[in-house]
Amino acid sequence: MISTSADLTRFYETLLRGSLLPPHQLKEMKTTTPVPGAPNTAYGLGLIDHTLSCGRHVWGHDGGIHGSTSTAATTADGRHALALNFNADWTGDPETVMEAEFCGE
Repeated sequence: MISTSADLTRFYETLLRGSLLPPHQLKEMKTTTPVPGAPNTAYGLGLIDHTLSCGRHVWGHDGGIHGSTSTAATTADGRHALALNFNADWTGDPETVMEAEFCGE
């Protein structure tokens, strides 16, 4: 699949706004279990719930391969979203970018 950051943003906005799946399926995706060793992070069915330092919860997913890291995060209502890609997995910190975007820090 080939997509852009705009595609990822649009996907997560649509998903979290409830326009993509029936409500019961989205609820199942958002039923989470804490991730051992990852503070403030819980995993559902393909969705990660992460609590930022300002207390804001964002939903999304991340991933990568050698030399590339991608992260997509969206507020629970789907109104504020971010997708990013670092072309080298050692050049940036997605957490810092999410903190700046969603917490204003």
